[in-house]
Parts: sequence; structure tokens; C-alpha cells
Amino acid sequence: MSAAPNWKPDIKAPSWDTGVHAEDAQGWEEPVPLNPPAAPALDAAKLRGIGVMAQAVSDSLQVPVDLPAWLGMAVASTAIGGRRTVSPKPDWIEPVTLYTMPVAAPGEMKSPALGLMAKPVFEEQKRRRLEDSSAVARDQQDRRIAEACVSDAESKVIKAADPAKRQNARALLDAARDELEALGEPRVFTQLVADDTTPEAAADLIAHQGERLAVLSTESSFLGNVGGRYSKNANPEIVLKAWSQEPHAVNRKSGQPLLLERPNLTLGLAVQPGFLTGMGETGDVFEARGLMARFIFSMPVSRVGDRVYDTDPIPTDTSKAWGARIKAMMERIWDDDEPQEMQLDAAAKRSFREFWEALEPRHKAHGDLAAIEGWAKKLPGQVLRIAAVLTLFENPESLIVPGDVMDDAVALVPYLIAHARLVSDLMSAERQSKLGPARAVLDWLRRKQVAGRFPAGDVEKGVRGQAWCTEMADVDDALNLLVRAGWLRQIDPPEAPERRAGRPPKPRFVAHPDVFEPSEGRVISINSMPHGVA
Repeated sequence: MSAAPNWKPDIKAPSWDTGVHAEDAQGWEEPVPLNPPAAPALDAAKLRGIGVMAQAVSDSLQVPVDLPAWLGMAVASTAIGGRRTVSPKPDWIEPVTLYTMPVAAPGEMKSPALGLMAKPVFEEQKRRRLEDSSAVARDQQDRRIAEACVSDAESKVIKAADPAKRQNARALLDAARDELEALGEPRVFTQLVADDTTPEAAADLIAHQGERLAVLSTESSFLGNVGGRYSKNANPEIVLKAWSQEPHAVNRKSGQPLLLERPNLTLGLAVQPGFLTGMGETGDVFEARGLMARFIFSMPVSRVGDRVYDTDPIPTDTSKAWGARIKAMMERIWDDDEPQEMQLDAAAKRSFREFWEALEPRHKAHGDLAAIEGWAKKLPGQVLRIAAVLTLFENPESLIVPGDVMDDAVALVPYLIAHARLVSDLMSAERQSKLGPARAVLDWLRRKQVAGRFPAGDVEKGVRGQAWCTEMADVDDALNLLVRAGWLRQIDPPEAPERRAGRPPKPRFVAHPDVFEPSEGRVISINSMPHGVA
């Protein structure tokens, strides 16, 4: 009798219930909302005279006041040109320079707003370039003559027939070289502002312009160049160092190295939201290198849809006062050969210290600043810089930050934190964090009206092809976040009485009822996310 065939039946783990269960709709708590909060409005009065001009531009153009306000702060920073620092206590010194970034969609009148706020700087640049014309032309002529004299003297040394003639020719050469060296660095035309430039060109401009420059623009080209989006060669060094006026050296393959002792850069960039959401490839440059932590952000609510056609023009007195203030800052501060240090008066010191001590505990792991930790660490320095800019706008001669100005700067802190969170959230739309994928899964569940229990594999099939989903682990991470935030519940498979062949059954998930029927009037906020979720 032949032996029984050596085979085992193909027994697979049973696919356990994915239907609707009454208990799945019970026992839910309020889930943690994953959407960002509404943007708080800017109290332009806290920006004092700069806020007055910004409000006038806002009323005329029907744009959020935040847009001209933070561009105006960058314009005032441009007029300072890095010639002031501010110190709240010994050994803590902040350069008085700003990087500001209001974020607005296309068609939000960014260019007209920048044109009105930056007009005094461009007028001053034009005036100075006209004055430079004769000096630059004379310097170029003197330099050509001196270089020709050096060349002629070199020729005479070479052609000298005897040592005595050669010695005389060398004396002439030394004198010609001394004359050329006495001319110093070549005179160049004043350039206060650049627009679409590369970081390499910006470093050269900074070197030629007394180690200061501003980039004021309504495009993201400059930051795109810095991040290497177009050249695939990121170069953020000058932007990182110029914010804190650190020495910067560039060694070139040909020519003399570029050595900057205390470079200063002002950035006023009004960008579109798409620039921030499209930063996936260059996110390490902007986030990990700390570049975005140096910006003051603003994401105001658009006024489109509620605008009126007939508006009040900018009052003449307001426009003239704005221009006069910026030009006065240029003459008194920008033209200084050496920087000067500003101090805080007693009231300002007290106000700043109280703010600092209240902020410090919020940096802890369980604090509400964990999601913007890098940016929040620089917030005290930003407050000092803002207070100094406001002080110098009101009085370019002042070297003391008064208490009432510091109070206004400190009052801006809730606004600054909220808008930094909004931008951080916007930058996290793809793979920068797990919030974007988690929202994508919720959106898929809503659209498909997934009732009952479902496996992770169904989700992966549903979201496959989205930029954030490259493997099953991405879906698992998103599902785990949704479980921790209370939007999903994990249903573990029942324990089998005995081990069976095949893969063990996987857990199922069930969605919170609010996924399909959102509660009315819920406050949308990510501020209450449990530690480790965001």
C-alpha cells in the first residue's frame, strides 16, 4: 500500500469581521483637531509709526494690514543697514536686522504693497547712485592711469640694460604700486536692495556695499536659489550668518578670497503659500539648518471677497512722514562707519525679563512650543530686534530702547507664535511631519464614507500615488497618529485558540463618528496636540 501523500491543506488565517458593530459608535471622546487655528489679526498700532503707514496702505489697497506692516519693518531694517546692535544684558548682543515673510496667495496685491512701503528706499538708492556717478567715473579713470603706470614701470625694469637703470626703474615701479594701492577698493554704485539674486552674488554685493544689503521681493526666487531648488546646489551660508553678523569667508578657485567681517542682510519676502508647501526637496536646508527659524512670519486672512472699490487714498501727510523717517534713518544710521550698541532702559529691561521668564517653561517637552522649537528659541532675540527697529524709526539718534516700545514689542508675541505655527503647519503638508498624511487619510475616509472596520491595506490602496505615501510604513505612521489623536480606534484581532498556518490576522481600525459628521462650531486648533503627536 502506497504511503499517504505528504501534503498539508492550505489553511489561511481567517479574514475576521470588517462589518459594522454597534459598540464601535460608543465610548468616543472628543478628538484632537488636526487643522491649524484661524490667523490672529495684527494690531498695527503696536508697530507705531510703521503701523500707521501700513494701515493707510491696507485701507487703500484693501489688503490685510499684516502684508505692508511686515514689509515696512523690513524697509526700516534696510535703512538701519546693520549699523546698530541691541543688548538686554552683558554678553547678549543682537544685530538689529530683520527677516520678514508675509505669506499671501496670488492676486493679493503683494507687489503694490511692497512698492508703496519700499518707495523711500528706492528713491534714496536712485539719489545716491546719481551722486556716485562722478566719483565712480573719476575712480575708474585714476585706477586705469595707475595700472598703466605700473605696467609701464614693469616694462622698464625688464628692459633695463644695467643694474643702475634697473634700480631706478624698480623705484619707479614701487612708486606706481604705492599709488595704485592708495586708491583702495574700487568705488561702486550704491545698491541698497537686490531682488532676484543668488546667494553667491548676494555675498559679492554685501562685500561691495559696506557689508550690508537688503532683498525685498514679492517672489520666492531668492530663497529658491538659496535652497538649491533650481541649481540643486544649496548655499544658505551667507543668509544664515548675515542674520547674526557672523564672519563669512568664501575661497574661490580663481581670484582673491572673499572675507566678510560682519555681513548684514535684511530680507522682506512676500511669498505664496505654494512656495512653503513645495519645499519637500529643500526642507533640510530651510528647517534643519535653521534658516526658517530666523524669519518673522505672517499668514493673514485674505480680504478678497469683502473688498470695496471706493477707498481712501494714503493721506499725503502719512506718505511724506513715512518717506522722511526712512531717509532720516539712512542719513543718521546707514551712513555710520561703525556700528553702535543700543541698551534697554529700566522699564524695558523689566518688561523683557518678564516676557523671557514666562516664555522659558514653554520650551519644555510638554510645552506648547515643542512643534516650533527651533523658531521659538530665537523669539526673544526677535522681540529685541523689533523693539530696536521701532525705537530707531521714531528717533534715529536714540541708543536706548524705552519701556513703552518694549511693551509693544512683547505684546506682539502671541501673534508671532500663532503665525509661526501656521507656517510650520503649512510646511508640514507633505513629508515634513505626520500631520499632512494624517489629514490625507481622514479626507479619504470622508470621501469614501468608510463604514465599519477597515484594514490598513485598504487605506494604502486608497491613498497610493499621493506624494507622502511611498511605502506601507507611511500609512502605518499616519494611522498611529490618528489613533493617538482620537480620530481612529484600533480593533485588535481575537486571540486564536491555537496557532494556525499562515500569517496572523492584522488589526482593524474604525473611525470616529465625527469623521463623517463633524461637530458644529468646533474650534480648530493644533495647539492642544498631545506631546509626540505633532
